[in-house]
Parts: sequence; structure tokens; C-alpha cells
Amino acid sequence: MKTLYAMAMGLMLAGCQSMATNDRSSIWFRMPSGSELVLNRALTIPPQRAHIMLQHGKAGMAASRFEVACRFEVRDLGPRIIEPDTFLITGYGGQEEWENQPHTKRFYKTFRLASKNQPGIMPMVCEYYDWPLYGRPVTIAQIEEALGDYFSFKFAE
Repeated sequence: MKTLYAMAMGLMLAGCQSMATNDRSSIWFRMPSGSELVLNRALTIPPQRAHIMLQHGKAGMAASRFEVACRFEVRDLGPRIIEPDTFLITGYGGQEEWENQPHTKRFYKTFRLASKNQPGIMPMVCEYYDWPLYGRPVTIAQIEEALGDYFSFKFAE
């Protein structure tokens, strides 16, 4: 009886263990508090637009919805040049939602960003669409591939 009790307690404690990891390709990656997103080269927001899309390391106005792409957005319409800067990640979260039930789901992560030098930066959203059974949460590794050398993450220790 004591052995059964000890095994049951061991299983309960193992179930409480966190799935968090430092592996950026894992869906269980946890962004350390105080992490930053570094813009390595200038981004140009075109006239009458408030965002730029980044996919496969290229910046443009549009991107495939079925591959991970990131939308970097500003509050006011362009033209505007976003100069290289370091943005504090003040919030981070991932979600999924139905886009066209039961056929298509949207998988995305949102990064709330703050800059002392450049006001009016809106949350950056990285997303893609997929079938509900095939889609998976967006990983940091996928986001890094989408951002290319425009941005890099600086994770807090």
C-alpha cells in the first residue's frame, strides 16, 4: 500500500513540472522577462500605410498567409523610417483562433514593444494560417526565420 501511495505521489508531482524550455524551436519556449527585440537595419513604412510585413527575411507590403510572417506596425500613417533601435518586449503571448471554421485556423504570437527613441510602435504580430489538425503554435525559431537579419532577439538571462 505504501508503495502504491509513493508511486501516486510521484506521478502527481511529475505532472506539476513545467514544460518551459530554452529551445527556441519548441512551442514551450518561454520569453525571459526583460528580453529585447533589436532592429538591425532601418525599415521604411510607405506613404498611406502603417505597417510593413516581414517574411523569409524580406520586407514588403504583403506576405503569404500560409507561412509565418510578421507585421511591424506604427500608430500613424507613413511615410516613416524606423531607425535601428532596441525595443523592450513588455508583453508576449501566443494564441490560435478560428478564421473559417472548420477549415482554417490562425496561429499567432504578439509582442508588445516599447522604445524610448521612437514612440508610436504598435504590437508586432507574427502569424500564419493552417488546417486545424496540422497547424501548430508559432515558434521563436520560425519568427527568427521570418524576420531575417532585420531583427534579432536579445534574451534576458
